[in-house]
Amino acid sequence: MGADSWQEFLQGDEAAFSKLYCGYFNELFAYGLKIGFDEEVCKDAIQDVFYKIFISRKQLTYIRNIESYLLHCLKNRLFDIHNVESKINYINYNDILLENENSVVEKIIEKETELLLKDSIKQSMRILPPKQRKIIYFHYRLNLSFDEIAALLEMKPDAVKKSAYRALQKMKESQQLKNSLFSFFFSFF
Repeated sequence: MGADSWQEFLQGDEAAFSKLYCGYFNELFAYGLKIGFDEEVCKDAIQDVFYKIFISRKQLTYIRNIESYLLHCLKNRLFDIHNVESKINYINYNDILLENENSVVEKIIEKETELLLKDSIKQSMRILPPKQRKIIYFHYRLNLSFDEIAALLEMKPDAVKKSAYRALQKMKESQQLKNSLFSFFFSFF
C-alpha cells in the first residue's frame, strides 16, 4: 500500500495522497499517544506532517521508506509543539557532566562500538521477512506493546509474541553464523 501510493503521490496523484493519509493515520496516532502526547496534539501534528509533505512533495523524491519517514517527521513535529508550548530550553546537565568526564579516546571507542552494533543489527534485520521486521521495529524502536502491535497489524497478540520470538532467534542464529565464519576465515592467518 505505502510504496505504491507514495510513488503515485509523487507523480501528482492527489487520490494517492488521501490513501497515504488514511492508511497511516492510525499507526501515527497510536505512536503519538504511545510517546506521551494527548489526542488533540497528535491529530494536529499528523495534519501538520501531511500538509508539509503535500506542499513539498517535489523535494521528497529521495524517500524510499515512507512509513519510517512519517514516524520520524511526526516525532519531530510533536517535540517541536512540546517545546513551543512549554517555552523551556531544556538542558540535560547529565550530558554536560558526562562530556567533561569522558576522554576523547573513550568517546571514539563508544562511537565505534555503537556503529558496529547498529550495523550488526541492520544486517540481522535484513534476513527477516517484512512482517517480522515490522514487529521488531514496532516493539523495540517504537516501544509498542504486543497488544498494540497486534491491533495495528490485525493479528492476535500471541501470534505477535511468537513472531517476535522467532525473529529474535533468526537474528541470533545469523550473528552466531557470522561470528563462526569470521573465526574460520581468520584461522588461516
